[in-house]
Amino acid sequence: MAKKAKKVGLFDIIMIIASAIGLVLAVIGLCIPFFSQVTESIVGNPDPETFGLFADFEALEALMEGDLTIAVVQAFAIISLIVTALASVLVILGKLGFIKVGFLTRLIFAIVTVVLAVLVVVFAATYAAQSPLNLDVGELGSTSFVASAGAYLMMVGGIVAGVSLFLSKLK
Repeated sequence: MAKKAKKVGLFDIIMIIASAIGLVLAVIGLCIPFFSQVTESIVGNPDPETFGLFADFEALEALMEGDLTIAVVQAFAIISLIVTALASVLVILGKLGFIKVGFLTRLIFAIVTVVLAVLVVVFAATYAAQSPLNLDVGELGSTSFVASAGAYLMMVGGIVAGVSLFLSKLK
C-alpha cells in the first residue's frame, strides 16, 4: 500500500508562520541599534544616539567599570541568532514532514533557544549598566546608556521560535 501523505493543518501553518516571524525578528534585532544613549536636560531632550551591536566600543570599554566586554554580548547575540534559525528550520521541516524530532530533543532545544534569547538582553543590559556614559547631575540633567530595541527584538524572536518549536509535534 502507498504511504499516506501528511496533511498540513491550520495549527501546522500557524507554527510555521510563528517560527518564521521569530527568525525575522531576531535578524532585524541584529541589524538595528542594540544600544542607545538617552540624554535628558533642562534645556531639552535631543534625539537619542544609537549604537549597533558591531559599532566601535573600544574607547568606551577603556573607561568601563565592569569586566563584561562587548565581545560577550556579540557572541551571545550571534549564537542566539543561529539557534533561533535552527529552531525555525526544525519547525518548518518537521511540519512539512521532512524530518522527525523526538519530544525530549524538541524540549531541550526549545529551552536552549529561549534561554539564549533571554541571555542576549541580560548581557546587553549588564554591558550598558557598566558604561561610564550613565551620568546623573541632579536637576541639570542626566544621560543613560541602555539596551535598545535590537536586543529586545532578538529576545522576542528567540522566544517565539523556541515556543513554536516546543508546541510543534514534529512526528
